[in-house]
Amino acid sequence: MERELDDILHCPCPSCGAQLQYSAEKEAMACKHCGYTEKLTLANDRIEELDFNRARTDTEHTVERRLFSCQRCGAKTVVNYDTPTISCGFCGSQNVNPEATKTRLFEPQGIVPFRISRNQASESFKKWIGQSIWAPNDLKNLARLDTLHGIYIPFWTYDVQTHSEWEGDAGTYYYETERVRDPNGNVRTQQVRRTRWWYHNGTYDQFFDDVLILASRQLPQQTIQGVYPFLLDQVVNYEPKVLLGWESEVYKVDPQEGFAVAKEQVDQRIESACADLLSDDTYRNLSVRTQYSNQTFKHLILPLWICAYQYNGKTYQFLINGQTGSIDGKRPVSFWKVLLAVLAFLMLVFVLVTISGKKKRSNYGMTVPTMETPVAIKRDISGLKFDVSSGMKKWAGER
Repeated sequence: MERELDDILHCPCPSCGAQLQYSAEKEAMACKHCGYTEKLTLANDRIEELDFNRARTDTEHTVERRLFSCQRCGAKTVVNYDTPTISCGFCGSQNVNPEATKTRLFEPQGIVPFRISRNQASESFKKWIGQSIWAPNDLKNLARLDTLHGIYIPFWTYDVQTHSEWEGDAGTYYYETERVRDPNGNVRTQQVRRTRWWYHNGTYDQFFDDVLILASRQLPQQTIQGVYPFLLDQVVNYEPKVLLGWESEVYKVDPQEGFAVAKEQVDQRIESACADLLSDDTYRNLSVRTQYSNQTFKHLILPLWICAYQYNGKTYQFLINGQTGSIDGKRPVSFWKVLLAVLAFLMLVFVLVTISGKKKRSNYGMTVPTMETPVAIKRDISGLKFDVSSGMKKWAGER
């Protein structure tokens, strides 16, 4: 496969000739060798919505790209020919750059440049990884900061006009007084709530703007939502220079599959809105029929810091929103710390039960057989042990 000059972007430093890279800290092109910086003019006048009905046949907005596919997790990233080794930001594996494949992709309409620098992301990672009291003590040493990757992640946004017709039963509460007999045979009155049902219908029109859908398969939608929101009003025209010095994943979810996910989100929001319109005090049998029109989409790439680190043979991910600094991730839990906490809690319960038993004997002048007291305490503790330990394990798992 021939090397094509158009696939490689060069931005030489006018001072020393080295390659310029985009600096999140300076928000400009910068040279690591001589310190030269060059501001970029980033506008938003070329961002356009594309006709969703032409997504399968559109060649005007597609370009050819060279891609690297990680042999371990399958993530695809845009690479240069002159990169000898590639560290996958999703699984942390090291790879030798093979001959890249060539494919035709939708070119991004917009981009949000990184605002959070590597130093800021590293400090956030150090602080975050040491925050949990349940994390293993050696976690800081085993989670290397060189696995922190700044990656531009692919997204789709969808605009759609909706018209919905809804119908169902609205319920209004009312109360009746009833006479009831209590266990002692006494007659008393009480208020009983009833529901009066009545048929209700109507229409609901709503335009949905920029429904954001992840176009990557390496980070599930629910995972990346932990670092939402991205501020889409700051999207600027796609500028390839902003990618210099950063990794960039290409989309694996096509526009049609992405719209199916967006439609699910839109339908949920429409149903919630129609339920509010139907309901008086309550509702039942809600039925919603929705028509969609004027569907458009655009391709955006948004900044994300990813740290994939290994601990005891398992991979954990830590995410930072590269625009806002919002943080989310998972940490391993130390079994021994949880066990010690459970034992300490059980010891505390044992002491409290013992003290309580002594106070009762003192207050009531009762003589409790000394041979039965430990048995009673043991029985109480054994009952508590199951509930407490299972509860701590569940709580630690959620952490």
